Amino acid sequence: MNILLPKTITASMIAAGTTIPAVDTTVGEVAWAPGNYAEGAREIDAGYTYECVKPLTAAPQNTYPPSDVRSGGWWFKDEGAPSNQMAAFDKYLFTKTRRPGSFTIVLKPGFVTGLYLGALEADRVAVTVKAGGVNLIPPIDEELWAQAPGEWEYLFGELAHATYFTLKDLPIHPDVEIAITVSRNDPATEAAVGFISVGSWKRLLAPLPGGMSASQYGMEASTQDYSTYDDMPDGTYREIPGRLATNVRVSCVIAATQAPNAKSLLDQILGKAVAVEVSDLPRYGHLSTVGKVTGTVRTESWERAQVELQIKGNV
Repeated sequence: MNILLPKTITASMIAAGTTIPAVDTTVGEVAWAPGNYAEGAREIDAGYTYECVKPLTAAPQNTYPPSDVRSGGWWFKDEGAPSNQMAAFDKYLFTKTRRPGSFTIVLKPGFVTGLYLGALEADRVAVTVKAGGVNLIPPIDEELWAQAPGEWEYLFGELAHATYFTLKDLPIHPDVEIAITVSRNDPATEAAVGFISVGSWKRLLAPLPGGMSASQYGMEASTQDYSTYDDMPDGTYREIPGRLATNVRVSCVIAATQAPNAKSLLDQILGKAVAVEVSDLPRYGHLSTVGKVTGTVRTESWERAQVELQIKGNV
């Protein structure tokens, strides 16, 4: 059972070599600049789209950036519209960093031990982890294929692409540079990633020789559809599409000595969107998600403790 304790990615951590600019004019983004704005104007500031909700016609109000607290009555932050560069670093999966063919994100996050890429739309992913220009691990370049459900699908069906990618046990270095490239085989097809998280993977292990996974059978993943319906008087209805999410429930047996650490981990991630991977085996891939984790830690004996986790998947 793996949970990624994330680092908050800031603009200062995005390094040279990133091919998505802070303001991506290729997708129609416009950078905010001091000046007058009409109601409805949408500008990029501090990694988000802000919409002008009241005409700005005079100084000094028209000199304050939309992200400034003094701009609260004039600008509205659209949580569902981060900039293209920062879309993969917010809490949602549906807001994606996109570019036809391929793109690269380079991060300098400081001390981390792993990463998670979620909501992927790509044929390949390549990752390099360097410090001072020297590879800390061998470069990774993998095709993204999901496990085939059976032999027929493997031989004759259309294989699905994997939608997430994880990397663990990175060497710890204060000046680590992680370059992530997602790409399509067809340069005209859009590549995208909805969630990039770097940080420290925390493992919940069973009190057994060899440090086996702590997860117990009975784990479940459930789909959540946030669509709504508008019923008509004649019995027909109009569907209003909504976001989709995956919720996970899992029970873990851990060593009793790990119980304080497990409770501390739950405290640290409370209220945060985190990546969760129940197991790195392909047959458990459906139990990986990104969401808010709540749970309980119960000591059952001198040797064993029980952790019950509920992960409410993010849209």
